Amino acid sequence: MSLAVLVHLTAIVATLAASIDGQLIFDSDNLPTKLNYHEYFSQFVKESTPVDVLVDLKWRTCLVYLDDCVVFSEDPTHVLTAAHCMAGDIQYVSVGTHFLSGTEDGEQIKVLNMTRHPKYASETNSYDFLVLELEKASSFPPVALAKADDSDVSGGGNATVMGWGVTAQGGAQSNELLRLSTSTSALSFMSILEHYMDSCQGDSGGPLILEQTIEDVLIGVVSWGNGCGRAGYPGVYARVSIARDWLDSVAPGAIFR
Repeated sequence: MSLAVLVHLTAIVATLAASIDGQLIFDSDNLPTKLNYHEYFSQFVKESTPVDVLVDLKWRTCLVYLDDCVVFSEDPTHVLTAAHCMAGDIQYVSVGTHFLSGTEDGEQIKVLNMTRHPKYASETNSYDFLVLELEKASSFPPVALAKADDSDVSGGGNATVMGWGVTAQGGAQSNELLRLSTSTSALSFMSILEHYMDSCQGDSGGPLILEQTIEDVLIGVVSWGNGCGRAGYPGVYARVSIARDWLDSVAPGAIFR
């Protein structure tokens, strides 16, 4: 797994595998695709610093496992994941689990409804968000979502990504939950991103969390990348703030803090 931080996009967040300097602004009609991926990001790739991957339980109470994807609890009756994870009839999710099986701990809760972002495009994976409504409220506390104007993430902090994905391209998935953290500069929007470490297959839908003194905030959802941890090929995250208004409308009455 690998981590990076928010790059200012309209619909997605580009991260990982390098250091990106400056404020990058892209419109939703000019998003990177798998065809122009390297050309699109190569101008921003500077240098890199390796980090360690480690197991941690801090946010596992909010994590949900679903087939080959990770889901994140946004309020007690709704969970958030990537839209490209939607395949077939999703019946149950495992909330608060630490293990890949999803049955050794945590809660197994039935899924009532699935709602994909109306602007999701499979060609680019833009607006890569999917909300699952649960049959009953989970007893585990949810994570706060980034505000639409990013006002709650301007102070920077440590950013963390987690999941049960493979630890090397073509390898096997981890049986235990993995976490990777790094220190970021002030999300305005500059960051130090990691080299040869990346979220990978099985991490899709997982959280990118900004750690702050007052409250931790979910700022991104693992979306896609070109391989895993390849130099010059940053991973891509769906940017939560751009979907905040939609999330509020999908789950009226939910407490998103």
